[in-house]
Amino acid sequence: RRQRYAPLLAEGGFFIWVTPGAGRNLPPMLRVGYALRMSGRPLNWLLVLGLAGCDPPAEEAKRPAEAVASQPVQLRPESGRLPEPRPEPGSSELPGEAGGDAASGEAGATTVEPPAEGTTGGDDNLVPTAPEDYGLIKPPLGVPAPETLRSHGLAGYEVVTVYSRPDMSSEKLGYLRIGTRMMVTDKVEHESCKAGFYGLPAGGYACASKGLVVDPDKPPVMKYPPPVPRHDLAHPYEYGFVRRWNSPMWWRIPTDQEIAASELQRTAREAERLAAKAPPSDAPIPAETVEAAPASDAAKADPALAEVKLPLSPNTPWLERGFFLSLGEKVVERGLTFYRTARGAYVSASDISRYDAKDFVGVALDEQGITYPFGFVKKDTKLIQLTPDDKLKVVRTVERRTFLDLTEETEIGGKAYMITADGLLVRKDHLSIPEPQALPKGLDPWERWIDVSLSQQMLVAYEGVRPVYVTLVSTGRKGTKEEPYETPKGRWRIYSKHVSTTMDGSSATDGNYSIQDVPWTMFFSGSYALHGAFWHRSFGAVRSHGCVNLGPSDARWLFHWATPLLPEGWHGVNATDDSPGSTVIVRD
Repeated sequence: RRQRYAPLLAEGGFFIWVTPGAGRNLPPMLRVGYALRMSGRPLNWLLVLGLAGCDPPAEEAKRPAEAVASQPVQLRPESGRLPEPRPEPGSSELPGEAGGDAASGEAGATTVEPPAEGTTGGDDNLVPTAPEDYGLIKPPLGVPAPETLRSHGLAGYEVVTVYSRPDMSSEKLGYLRIGTRMMVTDKVEHESCKAGFYGLPAGGYACASKGLVVDPDKPPVMKYPPPVPRHDLAHPYEYGFVRRWNSPMWWRIPTDQEIAASELQRTAREAERLAAKAPPSDAPIPAETVEAAPASDAAKADPALAEVKLPLSPNTPWLERGFFLSLGEKVVERGLTFYRTARGAYVSASDISRYDAKDFVGVALDEQGITYPFGFVKKDTKLIQLTPDDKLKVVRTVERRTFLDLTEETEIGGKAYMITADGLLVRKDHLSIPEPQALPKGLDPWERWIDVSLSQQMLVAYEGVRPVYVTLVSTGRKGTKEEPYETPKGRWRIYSKHVSTTMDGSSATDGNYSIQDVPWTMFFSGSYALHGAFWHRSFGAVRSHGCVNLGPSDARWLFHWATPLLPEGWHGVNATDDSPGSTVIVRD
């Protein structure tokens, strides 16, 4: 839409523009002088616009970016005012601020400063430009030259830590996931790693004594490589749910004797569970009960089987019905079929079923040229057309959670309506419309930050004051006094990001739960995180245990956009003082 206004602009002058919906989507370089309602029709406005200068004096153009005032917020035409500035860091209004932000001017300034270093003027409408290395991890020893990457590396452990220096006491920058391959540098000796450290292409070092497998001549062999996470899809892995209580999870394919022994142990575990009357899981799985398989004749006949040590997964040896696993390929051995999980374990194919992962997709505002106002439909409603004889005609029905690009508010018959971008009417009280938010104190005008509204169950991602993405979320439900689940309000920075991570726990109301490889997870305060939720579509309503649940497509978009940016080949990255995470604000 920026191009739409270009022919109308006259440098240093004024113009009058009369058009339906003219009060919306003004470029930041324009400021509204005043607006007068024209005649009795609801769609016509007279706007007198003053054009702010694009070419500042030379001395002002040289001012550093830190001196630029916070950018003005684009206004909804009917509001005619700026939102209040964010509280100062440490304010009692929004507890939980993690420090480290330097002040950069007053939020919600009403005028536009001339371009400064880090901004672009002219036709780019003073859009602030981030430094080239914004969001990138900055290893203290730099990035190795390509010609020094001469050996073949493989992550042989489930997690291989990336250190900032060739020293295990140095800062941890992130980690590699099992099966990841990349070229590495020659060995760097250090007493903390007996087999030596190796430099990675994006910087940082991994220890060959702690999971990095290195071969100077050829790629190391891995018999069953795990699936590579799919960064281009909403769901990085395929998922399955456990159908049978106390299903064994193996770290290798078991022998016939071990399978027989596991059946004996499982029978005993099931007897204990039923005696304790364990509460059923509320996981979204088929309602029909899957009967436990009886112990084999071999298990009944040979009491020595009770003494067999089983090669079970150390973290989760026995799975509960309703647990979720990330799946790799099927493996058939001795006529037995197993799923190999994305983390390298094995589960009998008879104990697990593939799960149809769910999704929800918000809107990339910047890519579509959309700015305030916009919103989501709160309940099924009708789009209405105002006919030439001033009658209301229903055009179509739109479902709850439908996104609508809006223009202005109008009143018809004593009721408030919003006008959509295609000129139709919709009841305002049937919409959830976010208010523009001022740039939080201390952020640079190009910084990426995330605003979460608990009352609207909505998230808006910003670059400075420019909204770039909007979607619906599910935050924490009320819970109980003993187990409160509400998502805390406050201001934080993302401190770690993970392509996927396991979330598990236990509660009195829900029992035990375990979800392998929850996608696109970004922790911002303790165990509270923004993450994809593939097991429900309740977005727009509270549901979680405290995290901010997102549709996996939305979570993926935010993951690759928010800082710190994930280096190629890594599975997780930590924020550092030199590469801080994006700010997250959670409010009513």
